[in-house]
Amino acid sequence: MNDRAIAVLEQYDLNVGNTKKARGAIIAETDKGMISLWEYTGKTEQLFLCKEVCDRMEASGFCNIDNLIPNEEGGLFVTDSDGKKYVVKKHVEGRECDVTNSRECQYIIGEIAKMHGIMEFGRIGEDQPQSPFIKDFSKREAELSRVRSFIRKQPKKGEFELRFLQEYAYFEELAKEAAGLLDKECLFKLSDLVKEKGIYCHGECNQHNILIGAKKLTATHFEKCRMDIQVRDLYLFLRKILEKNNWSFSMGHSILEEYEKNKPLSKEEKKYLYARLLYPERYWKIANAYLNKRKSLPPRRQLEKLEALVAIEKARRTFLGQIEKDLL
Repeated sequence: MNDRAIAVLEQYDLNVGNTKKARGAIIAETDKGMISLWEYTGKTEQLFLCKEVCDRMEASGFCNIDNLIPNEEGGLFVTDSDGKKYVVKKHVEGRECDVTNSRECQYIIGEIAKMHGIMEFGRIGEDQPQSPFIKDFSKREAELSRVRSFIRKQPKKGEFELRFLQEYAYFEELAKEAAGLLDKECLFKLSDLVKEKGIYCHGECNQHNILIGAKKLTATHFEKCRMDIQVRDLYLFLRKILEKNNWSFSMGHSILEEYEKNKPLSKEEKKYLYARLLYPERYWKIANAYLNKRKSLPPRRQLEKLEALVAIEKARRTFLGQIEKDLL
């Protein structure tokens, strides 16, 4: 364990034994059980909500939770000499589901649905914004338009820029169609539902964070949890699985069926889910990365991502045509 980790863990009431590195973390044996140390880059106030949600989930006994561990002063994070923030959490074991195994994916989504039932806590903390607070696609539409304008103004365009403009009209039309589904009435009803029941979602619901444990579900990384519609979680998990399975209708249909066995969806929730699936999110993400000039995504890699997206688009549209009757 490096000196920085030692200095951070000294701020906790823990006797640390053996340690090992994991992806993005350090796992350590202590006198109070296994813990993990993570760098934290989010808003500090979000940790208080995360802790409250994890405490309630832990009290339910439904699943294993990597709950935050307070430091010696009762705080939920500490800083090192460079001002970087760190959190310490309980270390919980679990494995990712096989994303090509329909039964495992159905099991996970069924457990997520049950978890969602528990996460109707009632309002936590301060009052939430007035309805509607569930976001539409307006911000993303503006970003796509900004990227197109920026590229058009460039005197010299590379392969990526030319390909992006070539595909723009098609994906813009999809984005507008998806936006049209989320009218004010739908957003108001969804927002009212969330506020009335005090509904919370995980916020980063995917196969990396919702794991198969030895005896029960293992749920990790609640740092992005929020008061929001839970179909957001369903969409995130479903899209990830579908992308790994060439947008298989049988896979997607079975996952939705399993979720609804445990937590039926309202008309508005189904419409929201279809709109999110229809919206060209990967195209927007490529545009967003280009707009922000991320150094981790060089031009060649941007083009590869765009080409891969175009190659699978036919399968995605076929799936959407098949699932439309179930959701609209």
